[in-house]
Amino acid sequence: MPFAWCSEAGRVETMIMAVFSQGIFPPSGFWDFSTRLYAQAEVEEVCLRLQGRHGINVNVILYCCWVASSGRGEFRDGELEAALAASASWHDNASHPLRTLRAYLRGDLGAAQRRLADELSRVIAECEVYAEHIEQIILEDSLERLGTGTFDPAEQVRAATENLSAYFGLVDVNPDAEDRAAAATLLKHSFPDAADWLIKQLVGI
Repeated sequence: MPFAWCSEAGRVETMIMAVFSQGIFPPSGFWDFSTRLYAQAEVEEVCLRLQGRHGINVNVILYCCWVASSGRGEFRDGELEAALAASASWHDNASHPLRTLRAYLRGDLGAAQRRLADELSRVIAECEVYAEHIEQIILEDSLERLGTGTFDPAEQVRAATENLSAYFGLVDVNPDAEDRAAAATLLKHSFPDAADWLIKQLVGI
């Protein structure tokens, strides 16, 4: 049976590679925005810090900023709730379990070989990115309103601050000084043309 198992595993890996290589995602302004933003080390750090402290969904944090940067301004009544409802099932059953599995693979593996687990972790990381991409498309598609508002950096950063505040309120997070500093860093990188003093004023630091 070991050879049969190896043969089957090879077919599964080939199937995964085929699916990923043929997966053609639709254009997504949100994905383009978030990948550019998250590629900055400071942004990744503060997003993961907020996620670790409060269980906040990083995709939604980025979404709050993208909605403002795309000319849609602040969330209107029910828009954020609709986005969370639309993405909840995928997040809970696909994105989050993959992240949990990858975290487990970084820990104590018992009798499993670290070398093999590291290779599995690499594959899971690729799957996780794929799942996150789908989740971001779900979030973006939930908002049918076009970006016809302002592209003034000061107004955009104000709107993003309000969007983040609305999300924190929905998940019962009362931001402390560390959270506010993290939000300021995120906003600074999301809206580099906005004045630092304005960002600090908006987040209350």
